[in-house]
Amino acid sequence: MTARHVACCILPCLTVALMACSHRTAGVQRAMVLPPMAQAHSVESNQRFLMAAPIHDPDPTFPAGARLDGELRLCVGFVVDAEGAVRDVAADRAEQACADPADPAARPFVDAVTTMLRSWRYFGAGVCTFPAGTDPEHDPGCEGAGVAVDAVPIRLRYTFTFSSERGGRVSRNTAGSTPAGSVR
Repeated sequence: MTARHVACCILPCLTVALMACSHRTAGVQRAMVLPPMAQAHSVESNQRFLMAAPIHDPDPTFPAGARLDGELRLCVGFVVDAEGAVRDVAADRAEQACADPADPAARPFVDAVTTMLRSWRYFGAGVCTFPAGTDPEHDPGCEGAGVAVDAVPIRLRYTFTFSSERGGRVSRNTAGSTPAGSVR
């Protein structure tokens, strides 16, 4: 399953979620982005990369009692391990537009995001290896006879934008990802 396919499946669901959440006064937006300095590896012509797909990935909630004027953007990286669990969650300031996770005013938002991320579950990423003479393009699900699927960890990066403006929303855009020994 490619990142584009995941985005095409998720976007209609998010549209419904957006309409249902339009009454909130505080909101959270999220987007998956390519990790900075991401390492990428190539797959062989008889291989295909399967992107990790979310199984359980609820949005963090706006922290109760937190004060915010305008928006706060958090950048968070994590690894989806071979079993689909989220590990090594860390907020950072790799981009200037990201809030400083060490800032005391950002702390409740960092806590909300990291707590929620640790509950996320994925169908883990994998590399499919096809037997000689089999065209990977004819078996996008890697389900054919003799296909070996090796689970691989993948590093993902999301931005979470908290907003205190009326009409808060929850949305998600897929911009990119990188396998943790990334595969292309």
